[in-house]
Amino acid sequence: MSVLEARSVALEVVVVDDASTDGSAQIVEAVAARDPRVVLVRQPGNAGVSAARNRGLEVVRGEWLAFLDADDRWLPGGLDALARAALASDALAVVGQRVWTDGRRRWISPVYDIPDIRVPGRKSLATHPGLVYYAAIHGKLLHRSTWEGTPFEGRVLGDQPWTISALLRAGDRIDVVADEVYLWWRPRVDQAGGGITALSRSSARQGAVAAAVAIDAFRKVRAAADVHVAEDHARRRLVAVYLERLMRSDFGGYLRRALDRRDPTLPELVRAYAAFLETVPEDLLRDAPAVREEVLIPLLHAWPRLDADARAAYGALAAPVLRADPGLGARLDGERAGAATVYLRQGLDRARRVARALGRRVRPRRTHV
Repeated sequence: MSVLEARSVALEVVVVDDASTDGSAQIVEAVAARDPRVVLVRQPGNAGVSAARNRGLEVVRGEWLAFLDADDRWLPGGLDALARAALASDALAVVGQRVWTDGRRRWISPVYDIPDIRVPGRKSLATHPGLVYYAAIHGKLLHRSTWEGTPFEGRVLGDQPWTISALLRAGDRIDVVADEVYLWWRPRVDQAGGGITALSRSSARQGAVAAAVAIDAFRKVRAAADVHVAEDHARRRLVAVYLERLMRSDFGGYLRRALDRRDPTLPELVRAYAAFLETVPEDLLRDAPAVREEVLIPLLHAWPRLDADARAAYGALAAPVLRADPGLGARLDGERAGAATVYLRQGLDRARRVARALGRRVRPRRTHV
């Protein structure tokens, strides 16, 4: 257990067993018998990662909190580096660097490799909104005041609003350090099984579940930003970056895998994305290039091999984007001329019919930022 290698800080290691069937609980029980720092908590049944984390939050007693998933590990000295940084300043959150691995190689994701995350210094989400691309709980040390009373929700994406809320509560007392502290497992395409990450991203149907959860996650992030970010422009920028992050790091990945595998549940995924986009304010949709680049255009490129159900779902997907930007359909013609344009127009026609039923015209809102 890589967390037990940290020797320069006082540790309480709470391990929540979510009704595992592989002998993990017995291994932890044996470790706890010889190491008083380890506490084993058993869940009566498998309730998912958010429920397990919430059970852990009920038990932990320390002033500072860090997480470790079962298929990841702390890099040597990583937890010690975060603790040293926390004790050396008045920070309420310390963010270390995360490294990806598939068992053969290590790398840094391009969407993560940005100055807001990689350049050390004192920061806040208001001044460095790119930190939301690191919205996972991993590789961070969080003071109790930033998370106490905030539960995790949902079997997927549950850590994003929780982490963003904690970082918002930390205000301008976030210290980003250069130390590589966390090794994050990302299975190769050819790997069977693959652990938590593989299971959570294994199908278009799972992506549809993630999109449904994202509706509430996006709402929570907007609400937290309203409370903790005073300036209108900074608040809007943070929410816009989180929308881009969802598209590029979550939605786009599920869609690419579904298209590559010719997943028969692709229409379900597209309809779930359409339902999410219906909840996004039009001014944000109009200024969100990732919606076009990660969702609309890849589907247009795959148009010849989409079945009738997926093509019909595309109309619903395009509708909220076209309401926000009616000229988009003409600009997308160059991506896939012909039949796809008909569905784009059907999406806009559908949006207009709904709008007429509500007694209003379809037109982009003008928002001054």
